[in-house]
Amino acid sequence: MSDDRPAWARRIAAERAARDWSQRDAVRALRAHATEELPGDDSMIRQWKRWESGQIPNEFYRPLLAAVFGTVTHALFPAPARRDGDREILAASGMETLEIVSRLNRSDVDAATLDALRMTTDRLCSEYPYMPSEQLLLEGRQWLRRVVELHSKSLTLAQHREVLALSGWLALLVGCVEYDTGDRHAAESTRRAALSLATEAEHAEIGGWAHEMRAWFALTTGDYRGVVAAAQAGENWRHTTALLCSWPRKRPRRGHG
Repeated sequence: MSDDRPAWARRIAAERAARDWSQRDAVRALRAHATEELPGDDSMIRQWKRWESGQIPNEFYRPLLAAVFGTVTHALFPAPARRDGDREILAASGMETLEIVSRLNRSDVDAATLDALRMTTDRLCSEYPYMPSEQLLLEGRQWLRRVVELHSKSLTLAQHREVLALSGWLALLVGCVEYDTGDRHAAESTRRAALSLATEAEHAEIGGWAHEMRAWFALTTGDYRGVVAAAQAGENWRHTTALLCSWPRKRPRRGHG
């Protein structure tokens, strides 16, 4: 039987279940984030049931619900898009999506194509608070697959590192949206892939975000020991990466970016 509830309603129910909360427990958590008195428990439990069935909360309750589950309002309740990403990319790069994809099928990759891919990646990451999760997940996975396929092309050392970085950013985005939609197993696998890409590219920022995602996953499920472990793992990774970057090499040093 298909579930035709809005994505946010399914997520609220899934987030509550992941914490092993009853609806009364969820209402108790909601009160802890409220700055003013809420209606009685019986009334709030009935309201919570309506939310989980798909009745949209009003503007007062939306940020409270987001806070309960450790996220921001627009990540749980996407706002209408404020940008025309495709138009921005066309204006900046002179290429539409079809042309970018066509260029990716060539045996080699030029600087203009990488610039367009960088803009596309930035556009997708910027749409995280606004684009519906299902749409963003679909687009993010499509572009991640296209960028990953570039590894089989003829690339210079600098281009290879750029492609690794773009793959890492897209993997971080996809992992976040997978977690938002309740697919925690896939989110953790994608996060690990992003960390692997960061290690290969020696990209400290992507690696830092990958460890922060691990901490976020733990925090939002009440695993406070896991938060500490993630922070320690991130610090160890940072030190290891710094040592690798300073180790003498026979090949040319890679630039930063």
